Amino acid sequence: METHDETVENVSRKNRLVITDEDSNRTVVRTVDTGAGTGSIRFIDTQLNTDVHAYYNAEGVFEYDRTTEELTRRSDENWTTADVATMPGIERPLRNLELNAAETVTVDGSTAVKYTVTGIRNPDSVPSNTATGHVTVAEDGFIAEYDVTRGNDDFTRQTRYKLSALETATVTRPAWMPDQ
Repeated sequence: METHDETVENVSRKNRLVITDEDSNRTVVRTVDTGAGTGSIRFIDTQLNTDVHAYYNAEGVFEYDRTTEELTRRSDENWTTADVATMPGIERPLRNLELNAAETVTVDGSTAVKYTVTGIRNPDSVPSNTATGHVTVAEDGFIAEYDVTRGNDDFTRQTRYKLSALETATVTRPAWMPDQ
């Protein structure tokens, strides 16, 4: 994770995290455009019936609730592109996994290794005792994507993560933004 964070720090990018279990589906999409100094976060949670899109620019933070059509502006909020880009929780599904290097693949023109998830190390120490899926790590050290399903007799949770548009991501002004 340390190498991943160092590699993508201060780099325009888009990442998507989707967590699915028996009760809900949560999707978070973050896009950062370091050149333009803009960012966006889209948060959708079916269990909480939430669909919020936040847009960050020099004018402040604009948050649009798609379920209520309410727009909130926080012009005094201090934010940085690093704040918007940080994807909390991406390491949690990767903890204690047993992995085997399966194949070499190409991710955005860069060599990467795709690992197969074969189980969990010390399953008695974590709530899950089974795990399947894959993790793809680019030669440059960043986690390009993963699809990991963990569980036990009582639950199953699938987590999918994808990093894309590295160095090329742009954030366009949303249609719901008020005129200047």
